[in-house]
Amino acid sequence: MIFLRKIYPLLCVVLLNGCVIKNVGTTVEHTFKGDYYLTSEKFEQGRESFAREVKENPDSALAHYYYGRFLLQDNDFELALTHLKNARDLDPRKPDYHFWTGVAYGGLKDIENEETSYAKALILDENHLQSLIYLGHLKLREKRYDQALELYSRALKIWPGSPSALYNRALILHILKRTPEARMAWLDYLELYPSGTKGRRAADYLNMTGDFNFRNQTLGNTIVTVEKIRFVPFTAELAEASNESLFLIGEVFQDMAKGVLQIVVYQKNNKELAKERALAIKQWLLSEFPSFETTQIGVSWFAEPQKISIRNKKLSIDEGVSFFVTL
Repeated sequence: MIFLRKIYPLLCVVLLNGCVIKNVGTTVEHTFKGDYYLTSEKFEQGRESFAREVKENPDSALAHYYYGRFLLQDNDFELALTHLKNARDLDPRKPDYHFWTGVAYGGLKDIENEETSYAKALILDENHLQSLIYLGHLKLREKRYDQALELYSRALKIWPGSPSALYNRALILHILKRTPEARMAWLDYLELYPSGTKGRRAADYLNMTGDFNFRNQTLGNTIVTVEKIRFVPFTAELAEASNESLFLIGEVFQDMAKGVLQIVVYQKNNKELAKERALAIKQWLLSEFPSFETTQIGVSWFAEPQKISIRNKKLSIDEGVSFFVTL
């Protein structure tokens, strides 16, 4: 009897440790497998795997969580919500579980519960990046601009390169007519993300503030957003900072395989400098793209500001370069 009393506590510890080791092993396995399927975009395999895991381990928050994540990939929001809520209820301390439950609610257009879920995630972790951004999106949609701006600003302190936070911050500042701040915000966005539809819109908004450091150039059916073509001050010498923009223009035109690339330079009250700069750009392109014939590039120049219209707003550019293609 004495022997049994001595060994019983030890037996309990061994059994308990066995359970802990098993639970930890299952957790690691679920996390590794779930993250692997998500990052490698093997969504179908992930969904099938975690459907089995949920049946085998119905009390595993991680199994329900990952199964819910894969169901979201199929836009099966209703079933995803069921499993994400299970994960959240089994382990309510995890902000990720609240966040993804909110995403499922959003898919079902249940905005109230979506917002509540993001808010709960932020109570658990005030720096939960995804919740800050998604809650910001909701506030923006609701036209609660000051709240959305505060959330995006917090998100950008964590991830300064968040494309949606950068773009929407600038958009809110534009809506609020905080023009100097909007100008800086559009530049922050364009310096990282000048391409695509949002890049083109951002360039238009930037130009509307009177800043032309980025311009949209229309080459046939293609619109490219490029940084301002820069020169060494008071000269026609191209600044090295312009190489990337000019190379992009040249690549797009080269892919067209037809037409004439027109270069137009505007220099208020200095026609000779405008001419020299137009010729300098042509020479750079001929040098960098040996396949170009000199007849494929036309030049013109004006000693007056360029007049453009963006979203019905008339703008004037004292010093500018435009490109377009004629057939």
